[in-house]
Amino acid sequence: MFPIPLAMSSTTIPLEKFWDAVFLYFNRPHLINRKIITTSVNSYFEVRFDSNGLKLHELINRAAVLYEARNFRNISADDIKKNFLKNLLYCYDNNLELNDVSFENVKIAHKGTFLCTRILFPRIKNSPNAIEIVILDKEYNKATFLAVTDSERVLIAPSCPYEIELTNSSNLRVNVPTFEDADTAHAQWLADKLFSKLVKWAAEDLNEGKIHSLSLINSEEYCFMYNRLKECYGVTLVQDWPKKSGTDPQKYVFEDIAIASYLMCLWKNEKDVNFVDCGCGNGLLVHLLNKEGYNGYGIDVRARPTWDLYDKSTILQVDTIGPESTFPSATWLIGNHSDELTPWIPVVALKSEANFFVLPCCPYDFNGQKHIRKNTSISAYADYLTYIEDISKYCGFELAIDKLRIPSTKRTCLIGRRKRMCTNDRDNTLKRVTDLVESKISKKFVQKSGIERVRNCTQLDQNLVSDIIAICIRTLLSHENNIQKGNGELWNLGGSVKISNLIQEIPKNLLRQLKQECGGLQTILRNHRYLFEMQNGLVTMRVPVNIKESVKYKEKNCWFEKNHPQGCLYDKQNCGYKHK
Repeated sequence: MFPIPLAMSSTTIPLEKFWDAVFLYFNRPHLINRKIITTSVNSYFEVRFDSNGLKLHELINRAAVLYEARNFRNISADDIKKNFLKNLLYCYDNNLELNDVSFENVKIAHKGTFLCTRILFPRIKNSPNAIEIVILDKEYNKATFLAVTDSERVLIAPSCPYEIELTNSSNLRVNVPTFEDADTAHAQWLADKLFSKLVKWAAEDLNEGKIHSLSLINSEEYCFMYNRLKECYGVTLVQDWPKKSGTDPQKYVFEDIAIASYLMCLWKNEKDVNFVDCGCGNGLLVHLLNKEGYNGYGIDVRARPTWDLYDKSTILQVDTIGPESTFPSATWLIGNHSDELTPWIPVVALKSEANFFVLPCCPYDFNGQKHIRKNTSISAYADYLTYIEDISKYCGFELAIDKLRIPSTKRTCLIGRRKRMCTNDRDNTLKRVTDLVESKISKKFVQKSGIERVRNCTQLDQNLVSDIIAICIRTLLSHENNIQKGNGELWNLGGSVKISNLIQEIPKNLLRQLKQECGGLQTILRNHRYLFEMQNGLVTMRVPVNIKESVKYKEKNCWFEKNHPQGCLYDKQNCGYKHK
């Protein structure tokens, strides 16, 4: 038994919803456990076992699993299938039966006990893989998870077995075997993270049609590919990136490494891949693919400073792509957050007789204007994805949709593979698509300018910015919240104010100038993060940095010394900024 309950739901949960939540966690553990990047392909077995009063989770324990695992030098998913389980259980019942079943068999079963074996792959480099065995008891509505590694130094899953149960009173409960297991950080994670997420999922309508990430490629191969590219290129790129770009290397470098890994897995069985990255931007995706031996190049309307980071093997061109563009030698067109080019990529791919991969971001239509939302019952992003999907099908592509694992909220990609067409069918499709495009364009297509317009509030008049900052600080300081300075005097940190209330304090003529910029007040506040903190819609004034926390600002003048009514919180020696 698992006698120690860690958490139990206060509301009842229907049986079907319980198993929906369990299976979502079972299939996608990385949604909760950020230490896991992916799992190997699962193997499922129905168990017929004369237990003689013994429980399966008592027999399939860490010591027994490790004993069997040490027979293999480099354990793989193939090693922990039927024979592995037989070796664990056969000594307890010579008549043991393990019958191969599918996941669908497990889902629809109303009773019976099922075993699943797989490998958990870590997100962090040099962390060991874990063998995981899952017991799914459909008769008593329990799921038991046991993850085992050969080292207890670095663990990517709870070290003790744990059970997710639907009680006789229809409450969801998470249990562990002993009080010692309950008094651990892993138990805290089970109670705070896993339990709360399961309860949330059980209350939702988990649409089976939702797209799971990495559904079109082998996730295990992706894991190996991503870690290899990250190790090979990541460190150097992260170090050099800030020299040429003002963007966060932790996001942009590893995002493009993930996209490159995905494409390489997608193309693994294809010969003579020749790609064109349309609107290649910083060029990193092209650089990674070229370095890995893939033929192709990137095109953008203007060069980026990051292009100087790459050697001559990376092929990047300054050029425009418009309605008449074709790439007859290309086998794949790529649109990675390609903005205005996004709806054109299926069209250009049709003309070029190429496949395409597109990762939509900002919603643009054929005329270069923002896409007008059609379906208000779904999000604007989902509506735009549907629009690009419709265009792709209209162009005659076999379309597949997947989700990437990247640090972006816009991570759904569309993959179009061209169908074999006779000349007549292709001509008819081209005419139909041309008519569609012409109906969408109200005036001549305008190519994106080669001169980038900066719209992040950094180009605003500094007097305007200073006035807005002063208004925000004055509003925050109107709420008294005193802390003590080193000399014993009081210093007002101010209160927390909703950003909507701050906006009401700013004169309309200043707000009109802000509306010309992307981001508005929130962007200004983020650009002045040394003054402000924002959390859950509330803005507070940040406590100044002292010399013990950081010395990297010591050459910059202290804003608080000059502008705060009570001066700086610290004296000249202790402030992290420069005092006059």
